[in-house]
Amino acid sequence: MFEYSRFVMWSPTHLYTLLVIALITTALIWGGRCLSAHGQNKLCKGLALVVLFFYIAEYTWKFCTNSPTHIIKEDLPLHFCSVMALLCFIALWWEPRWARSLVYFGVLSASIQGLLTPAISYGFPRLDFFVFFISHSLLLISALAIPFLTEWKAKAKDPLRSVILMNVYLIVIHPINLCLGSNYGYTVHAPAGTILENLGTAPWYYLWLELPALALFYLMYLPVRRSSPKQAIPEQHDE
Repeated sequence: MFEYSRFVMWSPTHLYTLLVIALITTALIWGGRCLSAHGQNKLCKGLALVVLFFYIAEYTWKFCTNSPTHIIKEDLPLHFCSVMALLCFIALWWEPRWARSLVYFGVLSASIQGLLTPAISYGFPRLDFFVFFISHSLLLISALAIPFLTEWKAKAKDPLRSVILMNVYLIVIHPINLCLGSNYGYTVHAPAGTILENLGTAPWYYLWLELPALALFYLMYLPVRRSSPKQAIPEQHDE
């Protein structure tokens, strides 16, 4: 029987995978920038449908192949990145400001950690490996499409609002974890190889990240802020 290899962080397989993701992401965003505004809108709508289709396919597969206990503790769509996937669809399809802001700040600060420090066991070529990296790659592409392929520009309040909404997720998910014996959002224990391991006990280690996260969000805000009267024209579907 064929034995799948274990995933090793920062191994050649991991690095090659990140390189492929970077090349595909760059090609899609750069290619999208070459399109007309109408073409960019169609590309974003198509990306939204891909995200939704993969989201449904991923959880259908998990529910059909895993035990009820495993599903409850590991495979409910309650992970932060799972929530972000739905928000990517909403942000790219209906374009509400709060969703676009949260996807931009949330994915590029938190969900991207899934690509850099993956919490998976099996490596290439197991199906779990492809599902994990494809789902997280779609988040990255969606988050970059928002500032590069739409007319969205951040307001000064968006970084703070995004931090608050991310904290709301943690506050809601922690009691769910205590009831289910799960670890969605990593509020019960830190995943191996992440910065959370060095910040104390769960869920209190998130308190240490509040100010750094807010500072990071304001740095991320600078290149996408509204900086001229022309950019301050109200967007469609702003709220």
